[in-house]
Amino acid sequence: MQILSILSALCAGFLVLMNYHNGITVNLLSRKFSALIHISEQTFTFDLAIYTFLIFLLGILSVLFFFVPLYSSLKEKFEAYKRELERGSISNTSAEAKISVLENKITVLEKALDDALKKRN
Repeated sequence: MQILSILSALCAGFLVLMNYHNGITVNLLSRKFSALIHISEQTFTFDLAIYTFLIFLLGILSVLFFFVPLYSSLKEKFEAYKRELERGSISNTSAEAKISVLENKITVLEKALDDALKKRN
């Protein structure tokens, strides 16, 4: 995913460098629409490099505004899940410790029973 981001940044930089001298006109109100509502035609003329750079920045901003909240909510859920797993592993560890203590007690009791039976015979 990072490779795609780097490649898109390089492509945008290449386009900016190759078209720094070309001009572009952006129509806010076309001739037909402005005649329909009786307003003068509205256009902006600027370099294609600036236009490409602005489109690139708008793309980055839209990704940030869309994915940052999604990423933060997923990160919170992941942290909660991680804490839950840690609690489960701690309880499993304590349960395993209790089992090993009980097994040791059983072994000691079996040995004591065997010793008591040998003394009796």
